[in-house]
Amino acid sequence: MEEASFLKRIFSLFYDSIIVIGLILTFSLLLVVMNGGAQETSSTINFLQLLIIILTGPLFYCYFWTRNNGQTLGMQAWKIKVLKNDDKNLSLNDSFKRCLLSFFLFPGYIWIIFDKKKRSFADILSDTKIIKVRKN
Repeated sequence: MEEASFLKRIFSLFYDSIIVIGLILTFSLLLVVMNGGAQETSSTINFLQLLIIILTGPLFYCYFWTRNNGQTLGMQAWKIKVLKNDDKNLSLNDSFKRCLLSFFLFPGYIWIIFDKKKRSFADILSDTKIIKVRKN
């Protein structure tokens, strides 16, 4: 299996980021509608907005990595997928760990350019890899 290139991974991340931002905006709009369009005065609404912002990305990635054969929508477009190093699919725990590491070690994506196996810091620490999907 051939590892995915830096550019494929970054473009996939860009696609997925657009989707996650759209989801955050949609859920935020629902919050505004639920509040009757009035100016925010409730700490509950503030807390819900914070949860939307913090959880939308990880829930998106964890869902697709565990339920969609290791591929987000951006990964499908760029024909790449994430697997454990032993070529098994990610569990929910693996997905969450990878999300957390990817967020906190985002500058580690530059390491892909220098690593012979094209791994980011998050790949190394979460025991995962991103590979090209074979054409059928």
